[in-house]
Amino acid sequence: QFADGGMCPDSDWHEFGEFCYRPFDVKKTWYDARSECRKLGADLVSIMSITEQSWLESYLYLATSDVWIGLNDLEFSGYFLWSNNHEVTFTYWAPGEPNNHLGFNEDCVEMYQGNGSSYWNDIFCDAHQDWVCMIAKGKTPTEPPVPPSAIPGNTY
Repeated sequence: QFADGGMCPDSDWHEFGEFCYRPFDVKKTWYDARSECRKLGADLVSIMSITEQSWLESYLYLATSDVWIGLNDLEFSGYFLWSNNHEVTFTYWAPGEPNNHLGFNEDCVEMYQGNGSSYWNDIFCDAHQDWVCMIAKGKTPTEPPVPPSAIPGNTY
């Protein structure tokens, strides 16, 4: 629970603006990373401004690998959307991106760590990356559901 309704869930989450952010340094596919965020009542990070991009860059400055963000063009190739349905109002593509490299299905987006900046790059969704979840301040993360077989008295 939150003391005043405006805090982050716990010390694993970091506050900026109206949201809380939590990095994960376990490599997963984009789909699995999104699923892990959603189990917490969150979603993969969506970046709405250069201010938020810059904060994330400084926040992740020790990151040694690239991280998944929620941007993807899974629904329509070339039309990028955020996984949490936020409107795309800002982009920070690396030069030449998105490029759907060699015509392959690069449908998910990573925040690429390089040269002191974290530009965006489209990449295969099945690549394994670290990721960042994002949740609105004051929202209580949900606990992962207990499988029915783990509830006493349930037999199949």
